[in-house]
Amino acid sequence: MPDDRRAGLQAKLVEDIMKTRGGHAEVGIAGSRWILPVLSQAADEGVSGAADAAYAVVSQTTYPSYGYWVKLGWTSLGEYWERSSRTRSHHMFGGAGQWFYEHLAGIRPLEPGYKRIAFGPTVPAGLEHAEAAYDSVRGRIACSWRKSGASLTLEVTAPPNTAGLVYLPAADPRSVVAPSTAKYVGKQGARLVYEIDSGNHRFTVKGTN
Repeated sequence: MPDDRRAGLQAKLVEDIMKTRGGHAEVGIAGSRWILPVLSQAADEGVSGAADAAYAVVSQTTYPSYGYWVKLGWTSLGEYWERSSRTRSHHMFGGAGQWFYEHLAGIRPLEPGYKRIAFGPTVPAGLEHAEAAYDSVRGRIACSWRKSGASLTLEVTAPPNTAGLVYLPAADPRSVVAPSTAKYVGKQGARLVYEIDSGNHRFTVKGTN
């Protein structure tokens, strides 16, 4: 999709999920790999409701959804959404697990072996807190965010001999309390970007929803 037309299509996707399909993503094995990252990208680029649409998809408990499988008593992934699935060992539906780490918590590699790390969580309105950690070849990587009233606190850990970029859902640097070790490098989409070195870093964004 050309860049100048992407926002319109993203907005239509959000509307289709939230209004037409009642918060469900009616996709198969190919679509399940991409639907959540695409919604997170839309949120990063400032499309209204995109983060909430992604959270609605993963928190659904009615057909078709992962929560529907849980209600059926399944502890693994079906071949398709229907309860008549013949087998339940289909990792191609496992994209949601990847999304939890890379988007909801926001930990993504920018270079092989996590030499450089992106910290950019998707923050939906209906969730107050998320966190994840990954034991990489360079050490433990962690990201945690929590909402308190109108503020958002983000804590990240980059292991020794790494560096990273932190993407905050904010429009004005004056709304951000950043550690002295972080360097503001500009704006990308609907996010402010800060450069960090290894260590523990805490950011606070004031006036979030």
